[in-house]
Amino acid sequence: MHNPLLRAFAPLLAGPLVWAGHFLFVYALNGVRCARPGMEEYWLGIAVASWAIGLAGVLALAAIGWFHRHLRARLPASGDARFLRSVAGGLSLLSAVAVIWQTLPVLLVPACG
Repeated sequence: MHNPLLRAFAPLLAGPLVWAGHFLFVYALNGVRCARPGMEEYWLGIAVASWAIGLAGVLALAAIGWFHRHLRARLPASGDARFLRSVAGGLSLLSAVAVIWQTLPVLLVPACG
């Protein structure tokens, strides 16, 4: 990462980008699941798509944590580095809450009504 702009924004945008990927995966999988109800498979009494969404949520949370921990140290030293670190932490926390918020309905609400 030699570009200073990329070096500054990578830690800030890592969490929201992981959340956006998780968001896209959840809604795409549920769209296919509702469009093709006859293709639904079950494992241990729970739909395989629900397992996949739960696993994707856990992986997204792990990725947000990993990116936050490893990219935060690479923030540029120019300016107020504490401000950038706090913004990166806030965005990572907000992204983690968003991932939990969109994974939780898989356990509580049926996918297709």
